[in-house]
Amino acid sequence: MTLSDLTLRNADVGTRCAAAAAAGFTGIGLSVEHYRAALKDHSTPADISAVVTEHGLQVDEVELAAHWADPAAYSEDELESDRLVVRMAAELGATRIHTAMSQQFPFGTLARGLRELCYRAADSGAVVALEYMPYAAIDSATSAWKLIEASGADNAGLLIDAWHWQRAHTADEPVPASSHSAGAGGGDPIVRHPARTVVRPSPRGAALSPAARSRWAALIPMLRRLARHGVRAPIAVEVVSDELDAQDPYVTARQAYASSRRVLRDSGWPVSSPRRSVR
Repeated sequence: MTLSDLTLRNADVGTRCAAAAAAGFTGIGLSVEHYRAALKDHSTPADISAVVTEHGLQVDEVELAAHWADPAAYSEDELESDRLVVRMAAELGATRIHTAMSQQFPFGTLARGLRELCYRAADSGAVVALEYMPYAAIDSATSAWKLIEASGADNAGLLIDAWHWQRAHTADEPVPASSHSAGAGGGDPIVRHPARTVVRPSPRGAALSPAARSRWAALIPMLRRLARHGVRAPIAVEVVSDELDAQDPYVTARQAYASSRRVLRDSGWPVSSPRRSVR
């Protein structure tokens, strides 16, 4: 499992790695903001990689590329932020680049922009994982897969965030079928592409209160459903919480890891043996 960037959003990269490794995670996520902060302390990307490797971890995901639809619509700083995300993937050996799109653009513009982003990411070997959000331009699994298919990019995949899943469709509603369902390979897009999916099974704002435990329980139907579709996706744990930010990062990482393993186990998701702590 990966400890996503926002779970320990106030921790420096050394503390983040130490806490993640001690809890049992095998990798971390890193945002542009935290990467830039880490460069101030560790000078070069190689120095950052050395800190990660020292703790027996790897950088699994980097984020967030969010300014790729139409270059003319963005400032130079915004365009440079996306270029930096792609460089981070290459420099740190990340397996996936997370991306999203909040602004509205014509579908063709989005498809061309996503194709260009994936082209720029190809040399890094990373998959560009597109996250849908019910309040954004790409608002469902259907619209995300439609865009991925239109881009024609082999290194594009889908990121399923539990927070957005629960708001995009109810527990009993079927995952929407692709608009291409009438042709060959149609039907449920997740069924067609189970290997090109990343899952974040973490409700935002969660601590270990009774209400939060109820939200964790709501994740089990989602995970069971994905497992039935043949999804065996990488798992990234992202919990955005002021309460958890205020406590010892080692405690937060340990709680995030233990709770996530419990949810995965209770959903029947294949879970490997915990890694040995290096703390």
